[in-house]
Amino acid sequence: MTTKKYSIVLLALVLSACSSHHALEDRVTKENYTEVNLQHSEQFTGEEPYRFWGTEGPEFLLKNQYKPSSITVSGERLNILALSGGGANGAFGAGVINGLYDAGELPDYSIVTGVSAGALIAPFVFTGGEDIHKLRDVMLSLDDREVLGKKNFLNTIFKDAFTNGKSLYELMETTYGDDMIAKIAEQHRLGKRLFIGTTHFDSGKQITWNLGEIAASDLPNKASLIHQVLAASASIPGVFPPQFINVEYEGEMLEELHVDGGLTFQMFFDPSNFNYGQLSDALGLEQSPQVHVIRNGTLEPGYKQVKDKGMDLLSRSISNLTLQQTRGDMYRMLYMSERNDYDIAFTYVDTSFKAHKKGKKMFDAEYMNNLYNYGYRKAQGETLWVTEAP
Repeated sequence: MTTKKYSIVLLALVLSACSSHHALEDRVTKENYTEVNLQHSEQFTGEEPYRFWGTEGPEFLLKNQYKPSSITVSGERLNILALSGGGANGAFGAGVINGLYDAGELPDYSIVTGVSAGALIAPFVFTGGEDIHKLRDVMLSLDDREVLGKKNFLNTIFKDAFTNGKSLYELMETTYGDDMIAKIAEQHRLGKRLFIGTTHFDSGKQITWNLGEIAASDLPNKASLIHQVLAASASIPGVFPPQFINVEYEGEMLEELHVDGGLTFQMFFDPSNFNYGQLSDALGLEQSPQVHVIRNGTLEPGYKQVKDKGMDLLSRSISNLTLQQTRGDMYRMLYMSERNDYDIAFTYVDTSFKAHKKGKKMFDAEYMNNLYNYGYRKAQGETLWVTEAP
């Protein structure tokens, strides 16, 4: 066999090994993607939707057979928490939450939302108690091997990402096991809501997952679905493969692609600009809703000399685009809060924080510890929350 034939056979083997088993003909289509149902959802229907489009408001929170609202509030106002994406910068959010908890100042949030890194933090805040310190332990123990697993940059060309996603999914399984899912279900039954954002990749639209409703359901696949949703919300395209979620349409099994929720919103609290004032009125609360937003990262790009190389330029470009998207999300939140008479406050990593990552690790232990401690100290100081965007 000639060298040329050897090369052709070898290339064919490589491409065959790298091909995906998720065929396009098994994917939802432009004609049916808004009409599909989650696998098993028709047989195990919950009182609330398991998920809804980002263009839909959670009106179901106001429709309860036995009381004015599905939500319960401890205290005199509705407290809402929105947690942004940020990767390893999630250590800041973990520090803020732990700092508030240890100071006895952590509000009892009735609504908790999360995107990407924020999606991984949100369940711990939602369940509360001893899980707040577990959040610290989980976040600070993350490292590249545990999250990324085996890396092969050629797979970015021939497959769907330079990691196979196995390590990330296994992290979701071990971190959010049956005990954690049971706690999420219990808090949901008590009247709190946990909303997680992913991006429906083919349509480019946000889907908001009612994670507590899934946890409290009889869905036979609820654990794996929760793990897929959390993994998808943190799955940066090219770094992690998409999550393929099974759905049904007219008796046919199809797949949806879900990736990082940050592609649509870096942070959110009011899907489709839903007016939480209606909930306050239904509950007879006199004080306006309080919204807290934790931005896991900075709001200033900072000066950085960038090498004239493709990956360095691309990385810096994506970073700046994400930052401007975050600022846009903040301005939208401020506008909607003013229009609907909410009290809203933000916290983020400001320019006083000087530590930087060393090397090219995504999860640098020293950096993350410094960031956690910074967030912790900030939470116990007097300048945690600000009410205006910089």
